[in-house]
Amino acid sequence: MFPNRPFVVALALSTFAVSLPTNTYGQQYFTARTAGKSVLREWQRANDLIARKQYAEAANQLQVLMQKEPRFIDAPLLLGELLLLAEHYQQSAQALERVVALDSRYAPKAWLFLAQSYWQMDSLAQCITACDSFLQMSNTSAERRQAMERLRRNALFAQEARRHPVPFSPKPLPSTINSDLPEYLPCLTGDEQTIVFTRRLGQGLAAQEDFYFSRRMDGRWQPAAPISSLNSVRNEGAQTLTADGNAMYFVMCDKPGGWGSCDIYYAERAGQRWSEPVNLGPPVCTAAWETQPSVAADGRTLYFVSTRPGGKGGSDIWISVRNESGQWSEPVNAGDSINTIYDEKSPYIHPDGVTLYFASNGHPGMGGDDIFVARRRPDGSWSRPSNLGYPINTKDDENSLFVALSGQTAYFASDRFSGSNDFDLYAFELYTQARPSPVAYITGTVTDAVTEQPLAAELQLFDVRTGTLVAASKSDVSDGRYLIALRPGTDYALHAIARGYLFFSKHFSLSQWATIRPDTLPVQLKALAIGQSMPLYNIFFDHDSYALKPESEVELQRLVVFLRQNPTVRIRIDGHTDDVGSHEHNQRLSENRARAVLEYLAANGIEPTRLSYKGFGETQPVATNLTDEGRARNRRTEITIIAK
Repeated sequence: MFPNRPFVVALALSTFAVSLPTNTYGQQYFTARTAGKSVLREWQRANDLIARKQYAEAANQLQVLMQKEPRFIDAPLLLGELLLLAEHYQQSAQALERVVALDSRYAPKAWLFLAQSYWQMDSLAQCITACDSFLQMSNTSAERRQAMERLRRNALFAQEARRHPVPFSPKPLPSTINSDLPEYLPCLTGDEQTIVFTRRLGQGLAAQEDFYFSRRMDGRWQPAAPISSLNSVRNEGAQTLTADGNAMYFVMCDKPGGWGSCDIYYAERAGQRWSEPVNLGPPVCTAAWETQPSVAADGRTLYFVSTRPGGKGGSDIWISVRNESGQWSEPVNAGDSINTIYDEKSPYIHPDGVTLYFASNGHPGMGGDDIFVARRRPDGSWSRPSNLGYPINTKDDENSLFVALSGQTAYFASDRFSGSNDFDLYAFELYTQARPSPVAYITGTVTDAVTEQPLAAELQLFDVRTGTLVAASKSDVSDGRYLIALRPGTDYALHAIARGYLFFSKHFSLSQWATIRPDTLPVQLKALAIGQSMPLYNIFFDHDSYALKPESEVELQRLVVFLRQNPTVRIRIDGHTDDVGSHEHNQRLSENRARAVLEYLAANGIEPTRLSYKGFGETQPVATNLTDEGRARNRRTEITIIAK
């Protein structure tokens, strides 16, 4: 759960200087196979010290041997390797430079170790040259060649990235959130007014990871508090919130009854408390390691990391979709564009539905885990990932990026800036080329239309052109509050559904809008009662026609589901027009449009005996007929409950 740190081999090695004579380069050398007895005794003593893990003494022994026999090539080769493991990179490079000066083809691993030392010293041009020298040799293993090709790609990328840095000015979140303890893995609600993150308490084996949250009030983050109803004696982390903040997916490890070492769990919020976590179970959770979930705006598409069989490499990003009955589909690997033979992790699918941020050490980068962005094409494939660039990415590990709905602000955790080597949370303005498509949101409360009491309802936003569910939300049972993401560029049908109520219908025409602002929409649901009526704002006809347009499918299917869920309800379908045209024409048109809806319902399995229709023509306007907007409101289809 905790962000990966650079891999270090810790050696008890004191700092020392390597003094290399310069007049021996190019002279004839000898090896352990051809050395005399006195050299071999000194050589064996160094190897014995290494076997006893006395690395500092071994290094000193090798220095003495190099002073005595500057032509003995195996001594600087072994010393260079020791110094590399001890992270004394400059001294390692000095020793290995001596090896290749004596014989550039003696030991391919000399170039390998030298390239790694140059990389750590940020000597990128020399690193590339050392990689090239290694790759020109034929007596090397496939595994080492692969490692050197990867290092060369990274060095070339880093060289170019450093020449062209991207804008990056991170600002720490306030002390009400950041503390003396490590904070990491931030996620926020769509309105950026609530943040949830992981904080590590304690040290070593006693360390404990728990969830904390903070709310922004009057522009200020309030003191963070633990989420007591979710925290336990085990570690919780790697969480993702739905945009409305009412559901969370997260990871727990080694919990009794789990499927593997780490599984993905789900919980819902009601007021200040969270429900008991539910393990997603198979096929999402397996005996392998599942972690780092990210849920799409539709509330049904889950991206996560797993080491399960069938992947491309170490840890891969997988995708599963939940169907109407709540079952998760067999996860699908995100594919070759995203996953490599190395490790991919920390996926975050932005609410625009097409922009995926993730971390990888397999794509060319600055070294370690870098953050990348890929975009899903209309055919479902992914674009080639783009590295977010330097200095967002560095030689250290970077991961767990969260990008706000607007796409302008990004949040992440880092230990690069505090000077304490502990992770804190930061925010920065994401440069334009790395941003997702802008997404706004609609928020409000769902209430009973008569009592005005808050209701728990499911809200669904469909693209009426494609019939695709693009966003979903559940209103909070305690206050009825909801938030649903809304992308510009298309037309939407919004539905709100609660048991025992007529569903709510709203149309949003955003196909001509490039950007939108957050908006507020109160939703009032009418209880099922005889005589209760409801407009269907997403039933469409061409001008002066009663042929249903394809864009009506979403609303009609919602009506089919409503009638199936309420099998005793009978409805009348009412057609209305504006006052353009004769009274007789408008009457016939309204009747034909209402009948077209009835015929659709009957064709989709609804008993005709439960259905009737009536045309009202222009006789029941709900707005003025003097404006285009008013006439559009008057051209409508409604349903009325006639029996329940």
